[in-house]
Amino acid sequence: MGVLFDNIPQNIRVPFFYGEFRPGGTPYSSQTRLLLVGQMLSTGEATANSPILVTDTAVDALFGVGSMLSGMYRTARLNAPAHEIWALPLADAGPGVAATGTLTIADPAVTQAQSMTIYIAGERIRIPVLTTDDEDTTATMLAAAINALPHLPVTAVVGSGENTHIVTLTARHKGTLGNAIMIDFGTITEDGLLAKEKITVVAMASGATDPDLTTPFASLGDQEYDWIASAYGSADALGDASDLLNDINGRWSWAKQLYGHYIGVSTATVGDLSTLGNGRNDPHASVFPCRKFRSPPWLVAAAVGARAARHLSAPGSSAELSRPLQTLELMSIKGPLLQGDILKLSEKQTLLYDGISTYFVQRDGKVCIERLVTTYQTNAWGDADATYLDVNTMAQSMFGIRHLRAKLTSTHGRKALADTNPSRNPGIVTVKDIRDTLVHGYQELVDSGVFEGIEIFARDIVVERDQADANRINAHLPLDHVNQLRILAVAAVNHMQRQAA
Repeated sequence: MGVLFDNIPQNIRVPFFYGEFRPGGTPYSSQTRLLLVGQMLSTGEATANSPILVTDTAVDALFGVGSMLSGMYRTARLNAPAHEIWALPLADAGPGVAATGTLTIADPAVTQAQSMTIYIAGERIRIPVLTTDDEDTTATMLAAAINALPHLPVTAVVGSGENTHIVTLTARHKGTLGNAIMIDFGTITEDGLLAKEKITVVAMASGATDPDLTTPFASLGDQEYDWIASAYGSADALGDASDLLNDINGRWSWAKQLYGHYIGVSTATVGDLSTLGNGRNDPHASVFPCRKFRSPPWLVAAAVGARAARHLSAPGSSAELSRPLQTLELMSIKGPLLQGDILKLSEKQTLLYDGISTYFVQRDGKVCIERLVTTYQTNAWGDADATYLDVNTMAQSMFGIRHLRAKLTSTHGRKALADTNPSRNPGIVTVKDIRDTLVHGYQELVDSGVFEGIEIFARDIVVERDQADANRINAHLPLDHVNQLRILAVAAVNHMQRQAA
């Protein structure tokens, strides 16, 4: 067996010692990037439609205080404390309209000083109300309290003339997402009933025209973004995501091999979600429902995307990549205030068969992922197909193929190809060598809990030299994914008395 050199020439005659270095290859390790897609304010320093790495200290300067992306980053960081987070900032659409709502104050007429409490986007606003305060004074104080919270997604102004008891709320961003900003009373008992009795709410509405995603997505280049958490879950947005990921030259194509998964959110009703899901069939996109959530949809998207990035990045010693996301809490996310607005079992069953993910809410109000699925439902013939139902399968595919690619390139990246190598020349690789490398790499993935069935894989793998191109090797890899424990059905049989024998 010879020794392989990259640089030291064979015919060197000058004495004595010469050394060269080259990497010997290390086990594959993934560096998963989370990309947040949302709107920035005009006060932000970032360039719209251009992806940028985000840090804690720069987020407000980049996107503007109170911006959608500023809130998304903070929520994502809570759910993925150590992950690399990027953002794709979008400017408000030129023809867009900002959502508005109103708070009409009736004369408080309190006999003793009290607190008046409302919640906007899940954030508490509390003001004192004195016995001498009238509706105009109360409206002014309430507007001031709202504007004193710069990270709220709305600004407030008091009306003029005969309307000085009316507070008008305006979303900081143009677009439909402002319609989902919730205004609530009485989240906790200590809030009292004063606000509910004295404030008439007109919910946020009339927001229109979200940014188009085509141009921003075109700016992503060849950078890898494994998880794309987006504030937009409409049919149009999902279509743009499908073009990005599924196109013949998309990020999952053989030519790009960049991969990635899109997670959008929707505040639609169950019926509309069902229609939305049945209109899609994309293994690289998920839709997470958040109707009547007190937290705005863009924060929900950030939390779900961060959880996916954190737990589906690498297998680790606990096979985390293959474990289901069920029961993972979405940190800082507030779900529906009313029990009647939380998804029911029958609704979840419908949604999961229509390509829509589900959540559940614990008794203490914590919102948790229940099942994160893709919108893929049928094969090319229109027959039901659950191959790509769960997002874990796509995460395993991304990690597994990158692992095998790294294994092959580090071992055989620059070698001659021959049918046999009887002298064991290190500069020559054979079909058997490549097959052995693939089997060994698959064994590593089995040991990591990504794939299973090494014996069957070794039996069924096909590695052969292309008959038309002598410089090409073709391989068939039968990947057997590790599954998730999702359903545990128990038949409990009741007996009045069991016999010992």
